[in-house]
Amino acid sequence: MGLSISGSVSNASVLDLVETCSSLKVINEKILNKLGIDRSSLENPERRFPESKLITLWKWIDCNTVIPDIGLQIGQRVNTSSKGVLASWVSQCENLGEAIAIFIQNIPLMNSSESWVMRIDNESCVLVFSLDEDKGYPSRVVERSMSAMISWGRVLSAHAIPCSEVCFTFPKPAYHSALNSFFDCSVSYNAEHNALVFDKALLQLPILNGNQYLKAIMESKAQEIMNTITSQHTFAVKTNEVVRQALNEQRDINVNIVCKRMNVSRQTLYRKLKEEGTDFTSICDDIKKEEALRLLRVESESVTSVALSLGYKDNSSFYKAFKRWFGTSPSIYLARLDDR
Repeated sequence: MGLSISGSVSNASVLDLVETCSSLKVINEKILNKLGIDRSSLENPERRFPESKLITLWKWIDCNTVIPDIGLQIGQRVNTSSKGVLASWVSQCENLGEAIAIFIQNIPLMNSSESWVMRIDNESCVLVFSLDEDKGYPSRVVERSMSAMISWGRVLSAHAIPCSEVCFTFPKPAYHSALNSFFDCSVSYNAEHNALVFDKALLQLPILNGNQYLKAIMESKAQEIMNTITSQHTFAVKTNEVVRQALNEQRDINVNIVCKRMNVSRQTLYRKLKEEGTDFTSICDDIKKEEALRLLRVESESVTSVALSLGYKDNSSFYKAFKRWFGTSPSIYLARLDDR
């Protein structure tokens, strides 16, 4: 089931992040309100949440926390009370290998920007993790996801799950000893891939309280949600197409023009998109981010021409938007890509 649900993430994954950060005193209700996040709206595990808002939340955490290893701190806390459909499904598996396989195959239910690949090398199991670089997530998210994989494995199997090797693509942080301690091995940095390596025999560890009957129920529920989300997102997909067309034709994205072309009122547009877990601003932002990178990679395009093509009146406005998306300037971002 390799379906990608672009532009949204599961409510449960966001609620887990919010509750964990609240317990760590990293965020509070005032901050959530400022970021436009309503905690009560996250309580339905079958609903979706705009990915752009999740990225904004992560960027706020990255820039404002005083906890150096915040990604690790979040990842090693397993909150079973906020389990979503996917976590509930894997919790009923027969063994750890089956749980990991189901999680990897169905991760779009949680966040389609995250991806895992599992392979067996001799006596080792290698899990390679990747995150959509163009979305602008901070590296702390990689640290969180890698540690969360091990944390969930430990909770589900009641086993230590020691790693023989762990690799991160980001530079060695000051708190590297905390990572060594958590993964129970020496960790490498500036690597080609983010990877977890452990004894393949651990895949046979039984899942505590796993139940095949409940697993079948959760699998059916997951498929139902996936089908519902897929069918519901036709309105968002149509909005995306119209916004792209409007941008290409007149270098501007105007909600009134989009509503006229779709033959809907502004209120209907906003309501429908909200029901599908997204909003008009997020769709426009995602399209501009994608187009900005595409145009900047064309040698004949200057920053000024790219800014104008995306509807910005001057370079300054475009620079501010780009830094909000990717945390740096266009020139530095492209230089990093060239160095890889």
